[in-house]
Amino acid sequence: MPVTKLGISFPSELIEEVDSLSKLLKKSRSEVVRVAITRMLNDYKKQQAVEKAEKIYKEIAEDDRHLAEDFLSICAEPVVKYKAGRKAKRK
Repeated sequence: MPVTKLGISFPSELIEEVDSLSKLLKKSRSEVVRVAITRMLNDYKKQQAVEKAEKIYKEIAEDDRHLAEDFLSICAEPVVKYKAGRKAKRK
């Protein structure tokens, strides 16, 4: 994958933490920052997918609620009542 260099400003305290972590992990500063940004982007994409799924499921639940209400209203309408009659005699 091609690499592009960027000039980015960070607070000095953050750079000190990144440098400490990069030494601990035996990774370059660039790699630590790349991994952190990649994880943030992936987390954001997952968050967007979850929010979209929640919206869809809420819409489905609302549709199901309307369907249930419609079904119950149909069931509540008067229906023909049947009475038990006498058995016919067989010859």
